Amino acid sequence: MENYRFIELVEKEKGFEYYQAFRDEVDWIIGGKNHTYWFTVMQDQSVKEIYLGTLNDGVWSDYRIKGKGKKKTVKEMPAGSTIKRIEERAYLMQDAEWVRDRKPRLVEDAHPHYHYVYGIGDKALDVSEAYGVSIAYSDIKDVSAGYHLRYLYTGKDVEAPE
Repeated sequence: MENYRFIELVEKEKGFEYYQAFRDEVDWIIGGKNHTYWFTVMQDQSVKEIYLGTLNDGVWSDYRIKGKGKKKTVKEMPAGSTIKRIEERAYLMQDAEWVRDRKPRLVEDAHPHYHYVYGIGDKALDVSEAYGVSIAYSDIKDVSAGYHLRYLYTGKDVEAPE
């Protein structure tokens, strides 16, 4: 089994969930607790789809859930696809050359983070000091890719989606 940073974070914190807030009232919720991991896409405070992965005895079970009630559809996804999606988003750009080659500035605020800037603000990335996940990103050439931290929960405050 591959070693995933997000799994280690979830185990260490006994649950971890945070929201990446995009334009047009779109949030991506990334979380995990008790061997269950999720990537939820919300728009206008309504769940559009959930990618749900469960790890039991080293075996992944992954599903994509769309809609609710009678319109709810559940599709089986490739094993491990949810955690891979989470890893890509939770650690976005951290391995990029423009980030590796720069010394970050520590910003002490409500969520202390390391701030990386490329060029004269062409790109920026914030990485949580405490948790190591990417909590904000901006790119003037791709404004729609930009997001910021909306919420962050750990431990008993984290509840897996139903």
